[in-house]
Amino acid sequence: MKIVGVYGFKKSGKTTVVTSIINALVKKGYSVSSAKSIHIEDFSLEREGTDTFKHHASGAERVGLVYPKGKAILYYDQSDEELLNNFESDYLILEGFRDYKCPKILCARDEEDLINDLRDEVFCISGIISNEISEYKGMPVINYQQVGKIIEIIEKL
Repeated sequence: MKIVGVYGFKKSGKTTVVTSIINALVKKGYSVSSAKSIHIEDFSLEREGTDTFKHHASGAERVGLVYPKGKAILYYDQSDEELLNNFESDYLILEGFRDYKCPKILCARDEEDLINDLRDEVFCISGIISNEISEYKGMPVINYQQVGKIIEIIEKL
């Protein structure tokens, strides 16, 4: 499984880039999974007093949720690495996961974002800044509407 991360500051175009990549890979016949890292301090799928909260509080290491539109397993005892190893597909596309080591696309709003957040594992840049420039210090800057170019790079990783 190839893992590709898409990260950047809020409102930089990450989700648009991620969904474009997923759609393009699926159209090419690949199986694709995704994971989203949420950086909202008090975010939780469960709240104190809910049944799932009570299941975990009573000692369950994992709690499964089954609801009309999907299924989920809440893992309480795994690192990011351990969690991501649970996925089985040709590609796993990560949104967020700024510190996870894998090939990455940086989504940026402006040059200040590039200066503040460009990391060694970045192989291309996208996001809002792609409406302004097509390269940055020798690195390609690719608009999500040209997702085919991003896919060509991803397939060669």
